[in-house]
Amino acid sequence: MNDKKRVAALVVGSVMVGGAVLGFAKTGPDAHDDPHAKPAKAAAPAKPTPASHATPTAPKPAAPAAKPTPAVGKNPAPSARSSPSPAKTQEPANPAPSTDVEVSSDDALQMLMDGNARWVSGTPQNPNVDPSRRQDLSDKGQKPFAIVYTCADSRLPVERVFDRGVGDVFVSRIAGNVVAEHEAGTIEYAVEHLNAPLLVVMGHTKCGAVKAALAGGSVTPNIDTLLNEIKPAVDRARTQNPDASDDQLLAAAIRENVWQGVYDLLKSSNVVREHVAQGKVKVVGAVCDISTGKVTFMGEHPWQTQLVEAFTQSERKEAAHTDADENH
Repeated sequence: MNDKKRVAALVVGSVMVGGAVLGFAKTGPDAHDDPHAKPAKAAAPAKPTPASHATPTAPKPAAPAAKPTPAVGKNPAPSARSSPSPAKTQEPANPAPSTDVEVSSDDALQMLMDGNARWVSGTPQNPNVDPSRRQDLSDKGQKPFAIVYTCADSRLPVERVFDRGVGDVFVSRIAGNVVAEHEAGTIEYAVEHLNAPLLVVMGHTKCGAVKAALAGGSVTPNIDTLLNEIKPAVDRARTQNPDASDDQLLAAAIRENVWQGVYDLLKSSNVVREHVAQGKVKVVGAVCDISTGKVTFMGEHPWQTQLVEAFTQSERKEAAHTDADENH
């Protein structure tokens, strides 16, 4: 009998010890039915042994809350956190100024300068490229705050150079940024119908068209026609810089070619002249350094006021002569 009592006592003692060991996991009547229960949280602080048992299972329930997708810019909707779109990840924390309101020519110029500074420093904001922007422009129409007339060189991505987005800038391009009748018509449309307050005629460093004009000779009939538009600028650069090196002469010719474009535009377009005279549009020259991305703004043509007046008077005289001839 004594042996049986000893065995019974040992069994009861083991059960009690087992209950003490396993009891930390019993946070409710069905606690043992949950394989993902959080034993570490339910353990009594004074019992380190249960906490060590809890370690393997603790990370599983905590994993979803420990890995939230970081929000970029504005806080996205909950569904966007699981699979953010590329456009969301590029949204700037401090967006570039909106172009939904009318701006002056000086404001427009400053916006281009600020955007170019971001591009040069390698911190572009890439504004106005989201789907809602595209839809809004499709519904309401375009209202660019600036016109940029420049060369067709692939190393001169205008919207990127000025860190602007969809609908911000009206861009027209042709090799050598020369201005002929068709190009003038394109610019007139943006000035007259889109009411853009700023027009930038922009050349760039290492321009192949200007190089070809400096070299002379014949290329193809169509290219020769284009180069003929650049030759007056090349001739002036040579005259003004007789001792210049080849690189210096090229740089001077590129600048002169910008002024040539402004001159030809003012001469051929009475629409642009009228808008300039009325202060509705500002025309400035610029040169972009394609190695750094920096745009140097040259301001208005040195003789812009005189050119506008002279070309306007000349056109009026021609119109008067034409009317007189028709009447006779």
